[in-house]
Amino acid sequence: MVELEVTVELNTPLLLGSRKLGTVTESLKFLPGAMLRGALGRLLARECGHSPENHADCEFATIFRADAQPRFGPCYPAVSSFSFPFPATAQQCKYYPGFRDQDEEAHGIHDALIPLLAYEEVSKSQRVEVYRPHCPECEAQLEPVSGFYELFGDTYWQPKPRLTRLSRTAINRRRRVAAEELLYTLEMLSEQMSGPPDSQRRTPSVPTRLRGFIWAVDDSQAERLQALLTRVTHLGGSTSRGLGRVTITAEPRWETSPADPPNAAQQLAEAANNLDFERVDAPEGTLTHRVAQFNAELLKALEHYPDYQPPAGRLFFTVDCLSDVIWLNRGLPTALLPEQFAGAQRVRAFSLPQKVSGFSGATGLMRTMQLAIGRGSVFVYCLNNATPEAVQAMLGTLQKAEREGVGRDKERGYGWVQICSPFHLEVKPK
Repeated sequence: MVELEVTVELNTPLLLGSRKLGTVTESLKFLPGAMLRGALGRLLARECGHSPENHADCEFATIFRADAQPRFGPCYPAVSSFSFPFPATAQQCKYYPGFRDQDEEAHGIHDALIPLLAYEEVSKSQRVEVYRPHCPECEAQLEPVSGFYELFGDTYWQPKPRLTRLSRTAINRRRRVAAEELLYTLEMLSEQMSGPPDSQRRTPSVPTRLRGFIWAVDDSQAERLQALLTRVTHLGGSTSRGLGRVTITAEPRWETSPADPPNAAQQLAEAANNLDFERVDAPEGTLTHRVAQFNAELLKALEHYPDYQPPAGRLFFTVDCLSDVIWLNRGLPTALLPEQFAGAQRVRAFSLPQKVSGFSGATGLMRTMQLAIGRGSVFVYCLNNATPEAVQAMLGTLQKAEREGVGRDKERGYGWVQICSPFHLEVKPK
């Protein structure tokens, strides 16, 4: 599998219709993978001229054949690197929201998962004070965070694309006044967004960029995708009115991810039984390192309850949804990942249910709306008997989930997950 880094730069406002409220059609703040995939498919289908069921020995069949389709991930707004959706457990001050480094008056954004999980574990066996998170600066109520975050130097940045609106109306030819129910307003992503502040704390405008990934099955397909994506010049709706003109670039990801140590399962199993994850030796960023760091922080949170002794032999991990996930439970769509995953038991779920649909270019019809697990959802699992064999099987399943995704319609941008997101370690606001 070859990973391509995709950058979509807006040259004109981009219309990404979401839901309609009255006469206003709201816009998505990111580019779904299915939309980029559909734009490329329309381009190739128009050039080859075949009907949907007769593609053979053409560019369309080479890219979209059923046995080797690339995965088109969503593209999120970003200033410098790649951004990710905030997890459902991220919280901020109700009155002074945002990252401190981005806004001097902000009280920071942090993740409440680990202290909440520690409280719930202790409360199962003893009476403790109810966990009520509040802003450490002003004691105000905390509220969930929406949108996206990205690493910016040594801190975080919250990219916020600007929105612009275009209003239109139809005139009744007989009465020469605005026709009833034909006044509408379209919300769009602007081609400019606020960039990082300069030395004088001014925020200049920078081009709006949406960045994401495409996973090709081999080098040959990756090379073809690189050349073909540059030919996609328009995305979204109302392109005949001058909207949606974009510049797309795709480059292979040259930075190779560090490999897990060969004795990763043995190290994690011993750490779980000794309740000491600080000694796990694994390169930073690897799955082993992330799992060890998450469990180490959880043990530190449990130390705030001196009368509680955590049982040995347990290993916790999270499954963080970086995109919407379509998962079926006995054939029916559900908003939850399974109770058993990678040999572990689900102990906590922070699910953000989402309804997903779309337009099928092959049939010319809307896809059936179905329930999905929304991006940002977080699921916590616990492996109760962390033997080296059980941990080895767990790591294999988790590595496959990160590499190939989970659930259905992964080629359309669904099912992108990460195990033990580093953002969960941000217990203190930043």
